[in-house]
Amino acid sequence: MKAIKLLSALMFFSFNLMSCEVNDLVQNDLSEEAIITELTDSPMEVVEFSTNPDSVQTDDTSGLYLMREEEKLARDVYSYFYEKFNYRIFSNISKSENRHSDAVLRLINYFGLTDPAVAEVAVFTNPDIQALYNKLTTDATTVEQALATGAFIEEYDIADLKKLLIETENADIKLVYSNLLRGSESHIKAFTRILKLRGVVYVPQILSVEEYNSILAE
Repeated sequence: MKAIKLLSALMFFSFNLMSCEVNDLVQNDLSEEAIITELTDSPMEVVEFSTNPDSVQTDDTSGLYLMREEEKLARDVYSYFYEKFNYRIFSNISKSENRHSDAVLRLINYFGLTDPAVAEVAVFTNPDIQALYNKLTTDATTVEQALATGAFIEEYDIADLKKLLIETENADIKLVYSNLLRGSESHIKAFTRILKLRGVVYVPQILSVEEYNSILAE
């Protein structure tokens, strides 16, 4: 989708303190462990589907395929970072992303579609997502860079989910995407709050500053 453009744009995250345009809404009164518990330990709601399984549109199908692999991307990157840095936030959010990916798979199965995802970790059907996985796991060499990568991945998901929510008219898809969106917003808050505690101000790479500040303010 937009992965190739992003690959060329990612000069990998600059950790300079940014201008006051970026809101200073991150709370500093919680420890890293408290932030992880508050924003990454909540389970995802399991919903029952009610729309006609034969009613899925072509655009909906392509969106489901995209989100199935995007959620797998997040899961696999965070699993990689957990193995590399042994930091609990990556383990927690990797498990959450696995639930997100499974939620999309439930929709794919409900509509009688073919799952595009493969079982092998770090392998993707979508070549853009494969290239993005390769770049993100290669570029992050410190915990702070891995946390910033996590924030970027959540931005990536949020932007696509917002677009897909506008485009679909299917109630079941809207419900699942809305749940995924809430999860991604919690995750980006967790990543950016911990970065702030470590003296790093994350600047959004995809979302507008206004959108990003609005998420932090909720």
